[in-house]
Amino acid sequence: MSNIETRTGSEESRKKKWKGKLRQTIAASVANLSSIAYGMAMAWPTPSLPLLRSGKPLLDGRIISAEEEAWLGSLAFLGALVAAPISSYVSQNYGRKIAGYSVVIPFIVSWLFMVFSESLYLFYASRFCLGMCSGGVLVFCPMYVGEIAEDSIRGALGTFRSTLGNSSFIIMYAVGPMISIKDMATICAFLPIIFAIAYYWMPESPLYLMKNGRSQEAMESLLWLRGGDVQAAEKEMMKLTVVVKESENVDTSIKSLISSRSTRRALIICLVLATGQQLSGIYVVLNYAVSIFELSGGSVEPNTATIILATLQLIGAIVTLFLLDVAGRRILMISSQIIMCACLGGLGTYFFLQQQDYDLTSVGFLPVMCVSLYVFSLAVGLGSVPFVVMSEIFNPQARGIATTVTTMTIWLMAFLITKFYVNIVSVLYLHGCYWLFACVCIASVVFTIFRIPETKNRSLESILRELNGKENKSDEENTREPARNSEVLEKC
Repeated sequence: MSNIETRTGSEESRKKKWKGKLRQTIAASVANLSSIAYGMAMAWPTPSLPLLRSGKPLLDGRIISAEEEAWLGSLAFLGALVAAPISSYVSQNYGRKIAGYSVVIPFIVSWLFMVFSESLYLFYASRFCLGMCSGGVLVFCPMYVGEIAEDSIRGALGTFRSTLGNSSFIIMYAVGPMISIKDMATICAFLPIIFAIAYYWMPESPLYLMKNGRSQEAMESLLWLRGGDVQAAEKEMMKLTVVVKESENVDTSIKSLISSRSTRRALIICLVLATGQQLSGIYVVLNYAVSIFELSGGSVEPNTATIILATLQLIGAIVTLFLLDVAGRRILMISSQIIMCACLGGLGTYFFLQQQDYDLTSVGFLPVMCVSLYVFSLAVGLGSVPFVVMSEIFNPQARGIATTVTTMTIWLMAFLITKFYVNIVSVLYLHGCYWLFACVCIASVVFTIFRIPETKNRSLESILRELNGKENKSDEENTREPARNSEVLEKC
């Protein structure tokens, strides 16, 4: 009889664990509906700018200038730059749910500007507001998912943002050229509404509730997220209690955080990666993909080529999920940047020879091939791995401010390179611009080789010791501290 009861209890426990993982997956998926809305906002320039440039019945039939096109492509990044610290403040002080809802109305209003207006200035306002919403999504969404997920599936759920975000690029690239800008904006306006309705039923972050003394609500949230498994929820509560106590009365000012050598070096690593990522031309290539293919005179229809790019970007994000903990962070970034450098160099050479009036008919496929391989390698390495590294090289007290500073740097560089892309081309010409991007990739490879530690399968203590310039302990010593922490938790 006892064996039957044991088997029954074990079966019940497995069901609860499965149910808990399912609920966490649902919650992560619902939260990342906002990532689809973010992706649509970021992908908008690729199919839309050529339509505006063509002088179709919009904006009173007027064809926009190169300067106006640059503003429409870049204002979203300026909005995201403004939103990053605001969203971080809202998330920390009012909760992840409120932070999520704070982007809904602006998202809807921004798209409605495009639906009901033909004023270029309202289009500017729309792009700026969409950028603010997108910046908010990139702050609250990863935070929420990371705090509701259990350790065993946190990594997998964390990839939902890039996967769903990239899938929205495919939708925009495929549907955008076939319908009007107003119709596309109408479709996009419904996505935040769907997110808001579904997000209402999801629980608040247990960590946020615990930090604000709402332990009963935190327990209820954990019980739902763990499928009603009381034992698992209580264990999580003990961990959260330790985390909250350790974070009390900690000085998190920037001056205090950069006083540590390891934090300074980690911040430099993240800022260099953020700058290198954007100066490698990531958003220029994506936003101006149709224009690149039109100028190259290649054999592939431009809109078809952009769909191929978005698909490769999605595949690259999925590949990263499987390679990240196998190959390691450094090898992915180094390989990615070397391939990106070759692709950008090849693209620049193609445009240089085209300018010299060479007959390139036989290699008309080259621009599509270079840009496609560039986008795939970017998704596998430099486009996603820096965010993983950023989450692994800071101590918990520094991570919040460091993430905000790094995110703001990304948006600032994205704005600058997108806004002044036309100016750079006017000075260096198209081939010189892409050769410049290739040089940035070379510099990033050198920096990665000599300055970035490998973080795969390493404890935070080991990484911080290396960043502090100290000799690392043996593997046995590195694992001793987590074991002691586990003993403390068991006693709690």
